[in-house]
Amino acid sequence: YVDIHRIGRYVTGTLLPLLPLLFTLVGALAMMLYLAPLIAVMVAVLMPLLFLALKLVGRKLRPLSHASAQAWAEQSALAEQNLESLALIKAFGTEAAERTNFRQRVDAVYAADLRLEKLQGAINPVVYMIGAGAILLLLGLGGHWVIRSEMRMGELVSVFLYGLVLVGPVGSLASVYGSTMAAMGSLQRLSDALDARPEVDIGRQQVVPVAGDIVYSQVDFTYPGREPLFRSLELTIRAGQTVALTGVNGAGKSTLVHLLLRLVEPQAGSVTIGGIDLREFRLQALREQIGLVAQQVLLFNASVRDNIAYGRVDAAQEAIERAARAARAHDFICSLPDGYDTLVGDNGVRLSGGQKQRLALARALVKDPPILILDEATAMFDPEGELEFIEECRDVLASRTVILITHRPASLALADRIVRLDSGQVQG
Repeated sequence: YVDIHRIGRYVTGTLLPLLPLLFTLVGALAMMLYLAPLIAVMVAVLMPLLFLALKLVGRKLRPLSHASAQAWAEQSALAEQNLESLALIKAFGTEAAERTNFRQRVDAVYAADLRLEKLQGAINPVVYMIGAGAILLLLGLGGHWVIRSEMRMGELVSVFLYGLVLVGPVGSLASVYGSTMAAMGSLQRLSDALDARPEVDIGRQQVVPVAGDIVYSQVDFTYPGREPLFRSLELTIRAGQTVALTGVNGAGKSTLVHLLLRLVEPQAGSVTIGGIDLREFRLQALREQIGLVAQQVLLFNASVRDNIAYGRVDAAQEAIERAARAARAHDFICSLPDGYDTLVGDNGVRLSGGQKQRLALARALVKDPPILILDEATAMFDPEGELEFIEECRDVLASRTVILITHRPASLALADRIVRLDSGQVQG
């Protein structure tokens, strides 16, 4: 936002007034050339030297502008994080530490902006002083010519007045140059964001053979700057089977899911459904067949209905309620003040952890996906609630291919097969 605002202010406040300044500059130089060609040539020679000096100063403006925008972005991100984690901050009594941390970010913004404004603010008056000094020197030269009768007094006065007219545009152009360098820093950040590589959707096939097996074959995968995660990994998940993925943190359980959703791509090997490489499918067609219930449930500040129907915005009320019943969420939804029209607040703040988990399951089920991924879906439940949730899920999981990511023994009871990931390989 800061970068866009800065670039918008540069376009409307700096570039648009530039044309009249250029006309004034050219007109003043033309009249000086007509009245005193030698003085006009000397002015024309001095101006490039002045702008060369400005270019040297401008090298400092771009990184300062980038640092200022980055400081603003970090401050905004921290403010948003603290507001979302307000209950956690109060529970741990870390208000003072977070206040100090935010104060440091504010000081960083202040320091970065102050350095930028100091440098930008110095350019204009310095240029005015240099320009005025040059005009005085040229006036002295012109006076000498008047004494020698090589120039009339009226011409000298006219040249002096045009010189004064010239100082204004030159000073303003210097300010334009400084603003341009500052805007270039913001433009570079914006350009980096726009240059982010989009997902490559080279697939052509619209129909996914959902009754087929999911096969990871000779898969190699490495996150940038880290050790290889998978080397020649082999894993087959039979259609209609419930497979539990276990292993230590960082073993690659979530990465297997990301590979299936094509959120990341393997460096070698392939992932197939029904013998067809995932890259052959259109991304939308592939992801429409997969329902995801993540460990960290993300809900929108919208109604219960809108959150459940997020994956299928055209879903009828009957389909929404059917998914809610399957997720055992219908009863508690009906007990809410406005039922399915109840607003859940930012990230579902008005709901308990278990209620949010059930809404997430209903959101996945409203798509009626043949492949269902439950990523630590019972993490928010106490033991009794987990057992109840698991019993209620048995019918939901029937006839679907299910991938469970879990460490909890009760959830493992749902699985037909348990797969353990260790050192980039499958065990079990």
